[in-house]
Amino acid sequence: MPVDEFYSDKDYWDQRWKNNSIEFHCQTNHKLLVKHLEKLTNNRENLKFFFPLCGKALDMAWLSSFGHSIVGVEFSPDAVEDFFKENKIDYKTCDLDKFKIYQSLDGRIKIYRGDFFDFNSNLEDSFDCVWDRGALVALPKEQRKKFAQIVCSILKPEFRYILDAFDYDSNLYQGPPHVVTLEEIQILYGSKCKIELIDKNEYHRIFSESLKDKPPVELLYLLSNF
Repeated sequence: MPVDEFYSDKDYWDQRWKNNSIEFHCQTNHKLLVKHLEKLTNNRENLKFFFPLCGKALDMAWLSSFGHSIVGVEFSPDAVEDFFKENKIDYKTCDLDKFKIYQSLDGRIKIYRGDFFDFNSNLEDSFDCVWDRGALVALPKEQRKKFAQIVCSILKPEFRYILDAFDYDSNLYQGPPHVVTLEEIQILYGSKCKIELIDKNEYHRIFSESLKDKPPVELLYLLSNF
């Protein structure tokens, strides 16, 4: 099996969660989301946020505490159940289409447990904001166009989207997380919005020993049309 095909296999990632082999999980609120939250919200209140391939990101509970509504999509039931348990959030479940939905009792957080590529605009009203940390970069190149099409189909006419990307020597490491270039981002999203680099830092959480002498660069892009 080719490397990209192996790492895009849902069962592989599900097993990572079952084995608690989740070095990619951020144990705190993501520092770049905290730093740039005002750029994402544009100081608006009561927004609807989309978290693709959300895992058990703490940021969902954090944003909800400000009164925003959160919708995530995640394949691993362990990740979804851990999110609610670890954040001490009571929830209920129901089935819809190909998904099992976990929803907080206050209705502010909802996670669709299932295959992201089955998600569509018939399931939810459109979104104001997207926080994409570890979603697009987790996918091999041949899946990214379909991913972007789904995301674009569920956005409001005026939206803001922060994308966390990486740059490194792909001869040393092939991902995931994969290198996603500005050129590719422009191809995927450029017809819908303007794209602005808002942060750039050397990434110190090394995800491969082959990169320890030449660390990745973390690039944060703001995609917006207003």
